[in-house]
Formats: sequence, structure tokens, C-alpha cells
Amino acid sequence: MFSNNATRYIDPNQTETDSEILILTKHLLLSEKIILIFITIFTITGNTIVLVVTWKERSLHQPNKYFIACLAVADLLVGMFVAPLRLYLLKYPDYESAWLAAMSLHLCRFMVWIDTLVFTASIYTLTFISFDRYLKISKPFKYKSWMTTSTSLKVILLIWPISTGFATFAATPNSGSRGILFTADFCPFDATKGFYTFLVTSAFFLPTIVILVMYTLIFLAAHKLQKRIRNGTLGQILNNQHRQPALIQDLKVIRMLSVVVGVFILCWGPFFTWVLLLFYNPSVFEGDENSLNHWYSVHMPNFVIVMLPLFNSLCNPIIYTCLDEKYKVAIKHLFKRILCRQLPRTRQPPNAVELLPPRRRELEKAND
Repeated sequence: MFSNNATRYIDPNQTETDSEILILTKHLLLSEKIILIFITIFTITGNTIVLVVTWKERSLHQPNKYFIACLAVADLLVGMFVAPLRLYLLKYPDYESAWLAAMSLHLCRFMVWIDTLVFTASIYTLTFISFDRYLKISKPFKYKSWMTTSTSLKVILLIWPISTGFATFAATPNSGSRGILFTADFCPFDATKGFYTFLVTSAFFLPTIVILVMYTLIFLAAHKLQKRIRNGTLGQILNNQHRQPALIQDLKVIRMLSVVVGVFILCWGPFFTWVLLLFYNPSVFEGDENSLNHWYSVHMPNFVIVMLPLFNSLCNPIIYTCLDEKYKVAIKHLFKRILCRQLPRTRQPPNAVELLPPRRRELEKAND
């Protein structure tokens, strides 16, 4: 799924312009290595913390948080496999020769498989999250009976087989996608125009449209509910003093998830637009390979666009921590417990009772 033509080999015995391109390409290659190392380390660290606090903290044992954990698993796989494999290939001066020298048939297929798996798992998880939040806002009294822990786990167990099916189809030859064509000389991912159009439409554009529609409905429903509470028309149905803070908490969660969706679209949208452009209007990428204009208009944008999806997996844990109060408190509590284990314990009276901080007690009572 990922390809990179920015770090290609250039003969140093060329013109002055070509030498400048060689220097720029070397700098780009070094930048890519540094960025990939950074992404690998912090993506693994951030998403591991999210998964640990979701497992440890009782306040996060809720259906919508399990969806966040599912998204964190997909992001963790990016840090564990996708970014390190990209980094591994960069040790070859000619990117295309990496496919010859470093890639076996199985590794070649695995790269395509894991890329497609994590992307489709992410987009479908975000789609189900949008439905979950819509139910929470529009049907607050039925939400708990509809969206139980069992239901959320069934949905998650449905997401991964679907994503695995997409990934296997993408990496399997003779499946209609053409998959991996492996010979003694070359090992590219050679997808047909029809297959990529199908993949981009069904696994990006359609889910994205659904997500945007659902969040529009969510904000309309939330605005309507706020107005009814403010006017007192719900007084006979619910306790305003209880519902108003709960609604505010729901809106904060929705704001956080909206940022997650926005970052996802910003990171993946350019990539798939670039791919469709490559298939349907390849003349845009044509030009003098040895000109600076071509380098800045094709190779440099390609580097940025191919790198953006990897940044998405790095950004998500940061968004959770900054915009979701429950994750913020849970992560602080996790690090406090780790630090307390390192410090010598002070003796407490036999009847001492450990009290939760007031803010944490409130969060444990709140139900998303």
C-alpha cells in the first residue's frame, strides 16, 4: 500500500542541477529515517499506555472506551510493523533495489497485508464509534440497554475479520486485485485501477461520508437536547441537574472523537487522493526526472503524503490524553502507582482507608 519514490538512486557524476537533487534526496532520506524512528518509538509507547490504562482503570471499562482500545491496537500495529519495515527498507541506497535485496515473497505480501489491515480496522472502528455516540446522544435512556459491553465486543470482533478479509484480498494474487507479482527480478504491489478504486471507495470515502453525516446528526441532536433542557421541556422526563453535567461530559467526548476523525481524514485523505490521481491522471507525475521542478512538485509531496498516515497513529494517544478527562486522570493515576512502587512505603494505621481524589470519584460515576 505504501510506496516511496522520493529516495531513489542518482548518479553523482551528473550536472550541477543533478548534484543538487542528489544532496536534497540524501537529506530527505536522512529525515525519513529520523521521522520513522520517532514514529516507531512514540507510537508504540503512546498506544501501549492507552491499552494499559483501559485495562487497569475501572472508569474506562465502558463500551465506547473499548472502541478506543480497538483503535489503539490498530495504531500499535503501525508502530510495531509498518514503520519499522519502512525503516528497514531505507538502508538500501536505491529504494527499488530494496525489493530485490531485502524482500522475500512472504515479507512483500506481509507489508501489503499489514498496511491494509490497520487502515481498514481504523476506519471501520471510527465508523462504529460515530454510531455509538449518536445513540448516546439521541437515545440516552435506551443506550445502556442497547450498547452493552457484550455488544461492543461483538462489534469489535466483527471489525477485525472484515479488515483481515480486505487485507488478504489485497495481498493475494489471482484474487482480482492482482495482489503481489513476484519474480526473480521484482516484487511490487501491482494493483489494478479497478481494485484500488474499490478499496478507496469502500474503505475510505464511503465510511468517511457516513462518519461526517453521523457527527452532523450528533451535533444537531445535542443542540436540540440542550435547548429542551434549557427551556425546561424535559423536566417531567429527567432531572435537569443530573442530565446537564452528563450532557456536557458527552459533548466533551464527542469533541475529542471529532478531532480524532478530523486528524484521520487529514492524514489519509491526501494519500488516497494521490493514489487515485496516479491511476486516473498519471500525466501529472510525468516530467524531467532530473529537474528541480519535478523533484519539488512530485518527489517532495510524495514523501509528505506517504508519511502522513504514519503520523496519524502517533497523534491519537496525544488527542485522547489532551481532550478526554478520563484518560488524562487514568494516565496520571497509572504513573503515580508506578512511582509509588519505586518509593519506600510509609506505614499506615491498621484502619486507614484509601480515598479516591474527588475528581476521580466523579469520573468513575460518570457513564459515557
